[in-house]
Parts: sequence; C-alpha cells; structure tokens
Amino acid sequence: MTIDFSLSPEQEAIRSLAHEFADKEIKPRAAELDRISDPAAIFPWDIYEKGNRLGFNKTLIPTKYGGLGLGEVETCLVVEELSWADGGIGSTYFVHAMQLLTLGESGTEEQKAKWFTACANDPEERFFMSLPWTEHGVAGNLSPRDFAAGRMDNGPILPHEWAMHRTVPPAEQREMTTVAIEDGDDWLISGTKRFITSAGRSKLLLTSARKGAESTDGAGFGLFLIPADAPGVSYGHIEDKMGQRLMQNAEVIFDNCRVPKSDEFTNYRTAPRVRGGDVEVAAVFNGIARRAYEEALAYSRIRYKGGARIVFHQAMQMALCDMAIKVLTSRMLMLRAAWENDQERGFNAYNNMAKIYSSDVAVDVTSKAMQVFGGYGYMRDFPMEKLYRDARLGPIYHATNEMMMVGQLIPWLAAMDTIY
Repeated sequence: MTIDFSLSPEQEAIRSLAHEFADKEIKPRAAELDRISDPAAIFPWDIYEKGNRLGFNKTLIPTKYGGLGLGEVETCLVVEELSWADGGIGSTYFVHAMQLLTLGESGTEEQKAKWFTACANDPEERFFMSLPWTEHGVAGNLSPRDFAAGRMDNGPILPHEWAMHRTVPPAEQREMTTVAIEDGDDWLISGTKRFITSAGRSKLLLTSARKGAESTDGAGFGLFLIPADAPGVSYGHIEDKMGQRLMQNAEVIFDNCRVPKSDEFTNYRTAPRVRGGDVEVAAVFNGIARRAYEEALAYSRIRYKGGARIVFHQAMQMALCDMAIKVLTSRMLMLRAAWENDQERGFNAYNNMAKIYSSDVAVDVTSKAMQVFGGYGYMRDFPMEKLYRDARLGPIYHATNEMMMVGQLIPWLAAMDTIY
C-alpha cells in the first residue's frame, strides 16, 4: 500500500485558483471593509459574485445538476485559501458548503434537483444557503437585553443553592422555541433564530423546528427547506461582531411561514451522517493560522533589534518553529478528515478533531504572531490585529470545542480500544 500526501494536479490547480483570487480580490480590500462600522454595509457582494462565477459555491454540487462534482478535500482547499485572505469570506463559503452536504445526504431527488440546479444556474451568482438553527432560546442563548435582565433578576449564587445544585426548572430548559404546526399538507413555522450566517443574503434556508408545540427539542425535531423570500420570513438584528465581519450574521424571524411537507427532510434522522461540515471549519482556521505565520515570518526577516534581524534571535526562532509545526499538523488533520469524508465509510471522528485542533491552533498561532510583531501587532495598520479577531471565533464557532469533545468525541473514544 502506498501512502501519498501530495495533492493531485487537479487539486493543486483548484488551490492555486482560489489562492490567486484571495490574493488579488480579497486581501487588498479585507481590512478596509472590516473597518466599516455599520455591519449591514460590509457584505461585499462584488467579491462573492466573482468567487461564485469561479465555482466556489458549487464545488459539492454533482455535475448532473450543473455543479463541479468535487469532494470535501477540494472544498477545504478552496475554503482555506479564501480564509487566508479573510476568515469571514471563508466562513460564508464553509456554511454554504455544509448545507450542500446536508441536502445531498438527506434530501430527496426532487429536492436536490430543484435546489442544486438553482444554485448552479443562478443568473445573479448570489446563491448561498443558511442554517437557521441557533436561537435565543430560554435556557442557553441570550441577546444583550436578555443578558442585562438576567444579571438583574438572578443575582449571585447563594451557598444553599450550591448545596442543592439548583438547576433550571424543566419548563425553562427548552433550547428550541421555533415550532412547526401541522396544517393539512403544510407546516406553519413560527420562531426566531439568531447568529445565522448569511441571513438576509442567502437564497435558501435549511431551518430547524420542533414539530408540535408540546414536542421535545430532540425527538420532535424537524428540518425544512424554506426559500429566503418566502411569505412569513423576515430578518432582524444584524450582529456587530468582533471579527469575521465580512460574513453577515443576523436574526431570522418566522411568522406562520407556510412550508409544504414535501420541503421537509424526512430521512434526516436516519441518514448516515458521514459528513458534518466540521472539517470545513478547520479549513477556515487553517487559512487564518497560515496567514498569521507567514506575516510573522516576513516581519522577523526585516525587523532589527539588538543589532540583528529578529529572525536570528533564538526565542523568535523557537516561536516560528512552534507555529509552523502546529499549522502543518493542523492542515494534515484537516486533509485526513476531508479524505475520510470523501470515502463515505461512516461516522468520521476526524471531523470533530480537525475542528477542535485547528481552531485552537489558529488562536495560539495568531497570538504568537502578534507577539512577534510586538507593539506593532496591536495596531490596526498591521495585519495581526484583524487576524487575531478572526481567529478567536474558532473555539466557540459552530459548536464550542468543549461541547464537541464531551458530546461527540468522548462517546466515540470511549467505545474504542485505540484511536486508530
């Protein structure tokens, strides 16, 4: 058996195309766009349209529907290179790709033919998918006003409450308040989703809801395809984020939105769930980490201190080596996860590992790279300030790393005698 870690000529061509686009179209403008104060005015449609014309939003669509028919390895290469120039743009493509995977795995032939074709042949080249999943909820997700009210209402934890290990009352534990009510051949969906990537910009929503007012978050869960401009769909607050500002996140509000039952994913719970999209998250943060390393290396070659360029200082050499090792290790794990997904052999724990490791690496590498720049790294005139903000999303993105370890990785590891 031969193990080959090199990219094929076709994969290298795709990577080079994405990098050239990122270098020429995204990198020169990303910092300027990031500084726009109004989050509603940042989204760079002209950049996204050019990327879509190159096929970056069609990599996972089978050729029979007009897509490129590529796999997750190629998609990760594209997302990584776009994220090298801007993490927000890379994340927009990651979220879209994740929904294409879910549609391909769980959708009916009619659903796939309709929406894959719509994306591949969109005359505006503005077709993105969103995943309205996260909510205000009543137990976990808080808006700023909820946070302020909670601080006033709840106050400190008292000693007797520690002894009782007080929990949230069952009636208040529900995380998903969006509900789908059956109405003949349709569902009527009402509720509000928060932090939704590309909300107000995408053309198709893959929306979660509880089926029935009394159903639980888990057993009564449903997933529905809803056109973004459907009656009963509106958009609320656009998030003003710390980083990744070229990706738009906003509220999606459903008010008795009528959805035909034919637009529900009826086999979502029984689909093999080979692909979860976590590896595309890894691609985003690998791109950010690699850019930070490259910027730090370039700075160390020209900055003088103590009579020599700082690259000749031993402490700097150790920092650069540590960054390089982590970036390369993270990328290898990402490619392994993507390759495993493309083999379609079942549950792939490398997905979770790649997301967790790459996001932690991105935070660590951007922090070390800022240290290399010294005080200049803290200034907005230099690239590290933005790269650090973009990287910091990683450990809390998609699902927090702690949630993924406890909820997904540990059950798998505990059932295995070895990790390979």
